[in-house]
Amino acid sequence: MLAATPAYAGRTTYTVPVSVTVLSGCTVVALPLVFNIPVAINGNVDSATSIAVRCTPNTAFVLDIDNGLHANGANRRVFNATANAFIKYDIFKDPPHSNVWGTGSAKNLSGNSGPTGLVTYPVYGRVSSSTNLKAGGYTDTLTVTINF
Repeated sequence: MLAATPAYAGRTTYTVPVSVTVLSGCTVVALPLVFNIPVAINGNVDSATSIAVRCTPNTAFVLDIDNGLHANGANRRVFNATANAFIKYDIFKDPPHSNVWGTGSAKNLSGNSGPTGLVTYPVYGRVSSSTNLKAGGYTDTLTVTINF
């Protein structure tokens, strides 16, 4: 037996607009920069770390790194509260330590997240030769800013 097909009085259709917006965004993660310095330095003490940038793929950005909490003008310094002492250091974009990493167009780093959205940059640190260092732990905090 055949089933009866209902009779419809009419038909109306409606379209539903669909949109997807991918928002541009970036995050940055930096690993600690650690120096192990003998009390008497006869030369520079170098260290390295990295900064990872994750953005929407193919996003242009600029990374700035400030001079830290204990800077004296343009000089970055780590501080030992117990000894009330400072040690000067700096960070660089290159292994020869010739391009200081900082803020502004002459010292920041321009990049692009590429097709994967993830880029990692090395950070090279240096404590220059110094005398009369007081033993103990020294700290500073740098702020990394990403503009995209």
